Amino acid sequence: MYEEFYGLTEKPFSIQPDPSFLYWGRGHRLAYAMLEYGVVNHAGISVVTGEVGCGKTTLIHRLLDQLSDTHTIALLSNIQPGRGDLLSWVLMGFGEPYAGKTHVEMFSQLQSFFIREYSRNKRVILIIDEAQNLSVDMLEEIRMLSNINAGKDQLLQLILVGQPQLKDLLSRPDMLQLAQRIGSDFHLTPLTREEVHAYLETRLSIAGARRNIFSEGAMDLVAEQSRGVPRVINIIADTALVYGFSAQEEIVDEEIIRSVIRDKHDYGVFGVPSSPDLKLAEQDERRLQRGGFANDETEETEPRIRTKARNRGEKRRRAVNEKPRLVSNLDVRFVSEPADFDISARGAADDPEADEAPFSKTDAPRREAKRFQAIGAKSVPASEAAPPVESRPQQKLGANAEIGVIVVCGDDDAPETFQSIAGARAVVAVAPADTAKALREAGVESVDLDSMGGGRARNAGYRRLKKIAPQIQFVQFVQAGQRLKPGWFADASSLMMRRPEVAALEGRVDLLPDSSRTIFNHALEKRAASDGEIQATGPTAIFRTDAFEAAGGFRGDIVADETADLCIRLRRRGAHVWRSESAMASCEERRVSFADWRARARARGYEFAAGAALHGGSPERYCASDQSRAVMWGAVFPAIVAIAAIIGGSAVALLSISVNPVVTALSIIGAGALIYALKIAASAATIGLFRPRSWLISFVRSFGHFYECAGVARYWFGSGKSAPSRKPGA
Repeated sequence: MYEEFYGLTEKPFSIQPDPSFLYWGRGHRLAYAMLEYGVVNHAGISVVTGEVGCGKTTLIHRLLDQLSDTHTIALLSNIQPGRGDLLSWVLMGFGEPYAGKTHVEMFSQLQSFFIREYSRNKRVILIIDEAQNLSVDMLEEIRMLSNINAGKDQLLQLILVGQPQLKDLLSRPDMLQLAQRIGSDFHLTPLTREEVHAYLETRLSIAGARRNIFSEGAMDLVAEQSRGVPRVINIIADTALVYGFSAQEEIVDEEIIRSVIRDKHDYGVFGVPSSPDLKLAEQDERRLQRGGFANDETEETEPRIRTKARNRGEKRRRAVNEKPRLVSNLDVRFVSEPADFDISARGAADDPEADEAPFSKTDAPRREAKRFQAIGAKSVPASEAAPPVESRPQQKLGANAEIGVIVVCGDDDAPETFQSIAGARAVVAVAPADTAKALREAGVESVDLDSMGGGRARNAGYRRLKKIAPQIQFVQFVQAGQRLKPGWFADASSLMMRRPEVAALEGRVDLLPDSSRTIFNHALEKRAASDGEIQATGPTAIFRTDAFEAAGGFRGDIVADETADLCIRLRRRGAHVWRSESAMASCEERRVSFADWRARARARGYEFAAGAALHGGSPERYCASDQSRAVMWGAVFPAIVAIAAIIGGSAVALLSISVNPVVTALSIIGAGALIYALKIAASAATIGLFRPRSWLISFVRSFGHFYECAGVARYWFGSGKSAPSRKPGA
């Protein structure tokens, strides 16, 4: 109805649980972490409680999406006392027959089912939603089911999800035996005011929004009236979009929200939370400071902050109680013109140097190497660093942000990279021995990683960075040779502080073309990704440190694309990986020869295979289509054409048909070549049929599938499958 008017691709505020729209507020992240902890650590019983509409069911559906095929899962959502035996519900959930069986027979059948699944190396998980509806007898039956788990053999895991009454039920004295078996539990609280803002923006951006739709005041009013309950937020926001569309208002402001609330109270059903004592969660300033997201030098004391919050609340309540104008007569005045906004909002081997004493300004080296005289970014706090030089623009950080930088070097020291990162809290370089030595002489904290692969190199650099600056909130990884753009730190940190669900972020990398670029340079160009959520970032990206550490950092045992692996693991933990349209970095393009292009095509195929081997299964399907395409066009299709030509020519010769067998074979090969030509034409059409070199570029890209296939074969059948395939900075 209103989607086209507001530039949306789908409804952003449906009240139906949809894991793709899940907003990861602090409470939701913790609740999901506890669920994940219970599953991973074989907790016998896990419990999640929360008010109606707080997102419990959505969390469960997200968990179901992420669990692999090694689990057998049943989700029961509508169990009611007096509507059947609990065991019959459980058997039905697992798809087992239950009709006409006695209680003892059903229990025996369940036990046999659990043992059968265990013998198939499958873990059984029973999830009961709306568990507050269970009777005491049903809870006792659950306790009896948990007795199946004996010793180290975990046959069944239970997850109970329900409203706050479930906590009261489990706290009864006669439920003590069951309560003592709960391995993990969490109570989901409403969103804070700041989280409501981020919640609205996140759902709108996922639905395709490319501009501000709700004003700041409107979002404040939604937060106040919804008490931070996501389902109520959805009801208010969805209705407000309908009202705004009917009035042809491009911005939903306070007037529209007041009309929605007034009409819901006076003429409709307003789904306020069941508990009259439930209030909008307030942001804990001290907790924020401990988490690194509040200003260390705040200008307001806590009482003043609370007073201002109360004043704002009084204004909101007075505004809601005022008699609003009818929607059809709304006269919305714009404080400022609507503006487009950027919606892009494990164990490594021990490093001997990583165990050195933390960096101290009293013993820091002050020697300067000639070829690093321009490097002004020291691995000391920004306040103690040398004054900036003219060629080094200062990075301005977002409010309260502290960012550390890890520069991953190859054989090239790339001083231009270090010149671009002034303003970071601390800088560490990871580089081969000779380069690391020169960097240390220039005063740059460096880690000698001559024998380590990419993931282990970055982890060792991160450990050193945390020793230098333990309070950093974000870590920026940079490939040597790239220059960070002025303002990137401010853009990135402000977006990630505004959207706590974003754990990894990359921006646009501008390529400075070389005048001697070849057709192979054109062939290696990638289509620019649109801003918004992505599957994985490139190696140059910024990460939230708490999310990075929770995921265990980079894996040191994989051979390619460790950054993509980390991003996928972050997504599986519920975090978002984002791409911003803001300029992140620039780098000079280098001339690519045929030999360079061929080597890169092989390396690309190798990474396709490595990525598909790790995360090619559902739901990520990472690199699965790339690997299939390389194998299809680089091996399978040519083999089919060759076999068909041989069989066709042989058949003509054996059957003595009056056709030359060679001509038959060549005709089949020609048909295969025609299919390749059509593929090249389709590729050229995406570039521009009449653009210069488009056909040649498409030919080179199609021809590259043969080398990509060779890279895939090298991964699966080569001897270097378990060894790193490149240097840290490559």
